[in-house]
Amino acid sequence: MNAACRALLAAVLAGPVAALPAGASPDASATVPHQAPQPLRPVDGRPLASVLRLEALDGAAFDLAEAHGVTVVHFFATWCAPCRTELPALARFAARAPQVKVVLVDVAEVPARVRRFFADQAPPGPVLMDLDRAAARAFGVSLLPASFVIAEGRIALAAEGEVAWDSPETDTAIAALNGSGGRPQVRSTHTVSNKASNTESQEEP
Repeated sequence: MNAACRALLAAVLAGPVAALPAGASPDASATVPHQAPQPLRPVDGRPLASVLRLEALDGAAFDLAEAHGVTVVHFFATWCAPCRTELPALARFAARAPQVKVVLVDVAEVPARVRRFFADQAPPGPVLMDLDRAAARAFGVSLLPASFVIAEGRIALAAEGEVAWDSPETDTAIAALNGSGGRPQVRSTHTVSNKASNTESQEEP
């Protein structure tokens, strides 16, 4: 994503968020005032989404370019309190909107930690491992949680902070994108990739 797109996203993204600690342990807790979940905001011009190609927690490969239709790309971390609060609502959205693909991107945590987090709750979609934060940087994410709704390769809606996934307005906004297409998809030149298996040796017992 180029600098203009990042500036555009920065202008429309706002909300109750947890700062993404640079170089800090993923155990670090974020403390932010509780605020109500917010709506997704339309992104002017629908910029191209960066290429997102990552390995999932279960070892499967994911490539955003192969995800046709509408995809929710949700950046989160297990240490992030707003992220944990938001996940049940995102799961309810995924259950009632099976035509929309929901993909979670865990930022800078080792796989063992994320597996423990999801041991007693099923994630609402594949959990991709952004081990080196490259995907978060490519999408211009500096705060968690952050959500992007991709329609045929373009960012149509976005928000940083908890999203009102239970809101009828959210359902309506995303449903309006289904089948809309709009513009021909053009591949971005930025590629994000890494392997979750490479950090297994870093996992804590």
